[in-house]
Amino acid sequence: MFKKAIAIASISLFSSTAVQANDLFDAEDAVKYRQAVYQIFSAQAGVIGGMVKGDIPFDAAELNKRATNMGKVAPMLGDTYFPATRDVEESRLKEAAWENMKDFQAKGQSFGKALNELITASADPSFDIKAARQTAGALFKGCKACHQDYRAK
Repeated sequence: MFKKAIAIASISLFSSTAVQANDLFDAEDAVKYRQAVYQIFSAQAGVIGGMVKGDIPFDAAELNKRATNMGKVAPMLGDTYFPATRDVEESRLKEAAWENMKDFQAKGQSFGKALNELITASADPSFDIKAARQTAGALFKGCKACHQDYRAK
């Protein structure tokens, strides 16, 4: 049940309304918070990627743990995208994201869906390296799609 709740929450990535987020966070702090969440994603995805590439021994339970960790923090991102963060110098979010917020949010939701599928699949006892490559591949495609259009280097 807990993993299902995490998975459902991860689907809402970027779709959370930041109605009062600007009342909760200073814009600069929100960007730091956002970047911290993405650092968690990066660390967890690094392990997952290493496993599916064969650089790290495959361990389904460990992969599930890493995907679940991402699912736990993914819903926090919704609080970090509000208009006042637009002009924060340290932000790596391109102006294009603000200009096409619906597409940006749709890509976040696609990523959340792929993350949900990876969490669910990797919890199944029959999850193997072939399934890992397929489901993790979909997750990484979601990362890349957003980074290409909306992340400054």
